[in-house]
Amino acid sequence: MTIEDFLMPGEEIRYHGPPGLNYGGKLYEVIITDKRLLLFARRGAIFKKDDVVSQKVDEVQNILYKETGILRKEGILEIIARTRFVCSGKPNQVKAIYHQLLQFF
Repeated sequence: MTIEDFLMPGEEIRYHGPPGLNYGGKLYEVIITDKRLLLFARRGAIFKKDDVVSQKVDEVQNILYKETGILRKEGILEIIARTRFVCSGKPNQVKAIYHQLLQFF
C-alpha cells in the first residue's frame, strides 16, 4: 500500500517530507494534507506492514518548535491537540513541517 491508500476522497497532499522524523521511538515520513497530519512508515523486511498516525489539523490547538544540542542539533516539534505529539529530527526537516503547519492557523 502507498500513502494515497490512506487519503480520504478529495483530500490533497500539501507537503510530503522525507523519512527520518522520530515519533515514539520509530522513524516516519510526514505528510500534511489539507485536512490531516499523517505520519507514515512501511515496516518489515519480508512481510511489509503499514504504520500510520493521523491527526486532524483543525483539532490542533498549538504547535511549538525548539532546537536542542550544540554539536548534534535536533529539532523538536510539539503538537498539542486532543493528544500531545512530540516529534524530533533534523532541524531543517522539522522546521519545514512547523512552517507548513503554521498555514492552518
